[in-house]
Amino acid sequence: MAKRKPVQPTTPPPPTQRHPSAGLLRRLGALIYDYLVVISLLIIAGFIGMGVAHLLLATGMASVPEGKDASWLLTSPVYSAWLALVICGFYTWFWTRAGQTIGMRAWRLRIQNADGSNIRITQALIRLATAAFGLGNLLCLFNRKSPRAFQDIWSECEVIVLGKQENLEQLNR
Repeated sequence: MAKRKPVQPTTPPPPTQRHPSAGLLRRLGALIYDYLVVISLLIIAGFIGMGVAHLLLATGMASVPEGKDASWLLTSPVYSAWLALVICGFYTWFWTRAGQTIGMRAWRLRIQNADGSNIRITQALIRLATAAFGLGNLLCLFNRKSPRAFQDIWSECEVIVLGKQENLEQLNR
């Protein structure tokens, strides 16, 4: 009978580094930072909207109903849709391009798919539709081991906390 070679134990490959999920306080901190940026964008968009309204009134392409002043145009559904487009555009652009908004960079957060890739536009729109102005983040309180917000579950993505070095690498991309 042939002598068998002893089996050499093999070391398993190192597990992929798993980042912790972002908790409620980090999410709220990033949300506050982002609100400051969004407010400034809305001010700029408001100036643009007022300029377009003034231009339309001056050229006669739009008119104000009798008994109303020009501010009536700023309460129209078109103007509200313009401001909503600015907000959605801000979040969608940053989430799909870099996985981080400006506030998320400051708090070292990143939104990604389970495989580490950036989320798609449809996922970003689902997140926006289900976020409820940040109230969806309260769901993080009920699962402390792996906190996921309502919008994370519905858009099938995750918000993770990056290490300092990884965050710097994200900034340099």
